[in-house]
Amino acid sequence: MPYSSAWFDGNRQQDLQAAQHAKLRRALRMAYVQPGSRVLEIGCGLGGLVELGATEFGAHMTGITLSPSQLAYATERLHGRAIDADLRLQDYRDTNDGPYDAICSVEMIEAVGRKYWPAYFQTVARLLKPGGRACIQSIVIDDALFERYALGTDFIQQYIFPGGFLPSTQTFIAQARAAGLQVIDQFAFGLGYAETLKRWRESFAQVKDQLPTLGFDRRFERTWLFYLCYCEAAFLEHNTDVVQFTLHKPA
Repeated sequence: MPYSSAWFDGNRQQDLQAAQHAKLRRALRMAYVQPGSRVLEIGCGLGGLVELGATEFGAHMTGITLSPSQLAYATERLHGRAIDADLRLQDYRDTNDGPYDAICSVEMIEAVGRKYWPAYFQTVARLLKPGGRACIQSIVIDDALFERYALGTDFIQQYIFPGGFLPSTQTFIAQARAAGLQVIDQFAFGLGYAETLKRWRESFAQVKDQLPTLGFDRRFERTWLFYLCYCEAAFLEHNTDVVQFTLHKPA
């Protein structure tokens, strides 16, 4: 799924790109990124946070991903620009060039898998310098629904993100603490994601007639529309939320 956006200041007139940048800036600020900071992004996606961290914050950015297509897009995005950034096709567990001053990770943990959460948080702790901060953004499921959710698979796990698994807020905090990290801030903005999904759904409706020319059939159209509606409803009903967790590694 592409990075979603959030309206931090309550300005619903803001376009998606401006809202997206506001979200990424907050992650970088909460990780206390400064000029000259060495920053690792675990799951760099299309390169938006790497670009922002290098250009606006003056940091040396390292982005890692397991997707060759995402790496190619992000590399092309930064090509020919005087940006202090290093993009790699690399598993986070194989990253050994720490410590970093700060770590950011935007909605990658949902793809890790429940059994690998300890390895994920231990890696964050290992790569972060003493006294450093990490801002980890995660979609979370309501704590009250977690045990039932863990017993089976839902529509998204079956058809959209096989192998994906959402933490709850409580399980996220417990895993972070078990790795020796302190959770010093939580910022939830699920209603902003509901607004994002509403806008995606409306945009999709405007271009869906073009799908056959792109090789997508009616089944794809209905599945994707259901996915957008399913997620929008979950955020509106607070069954799911999205949270930026700020973690601190004790000095």
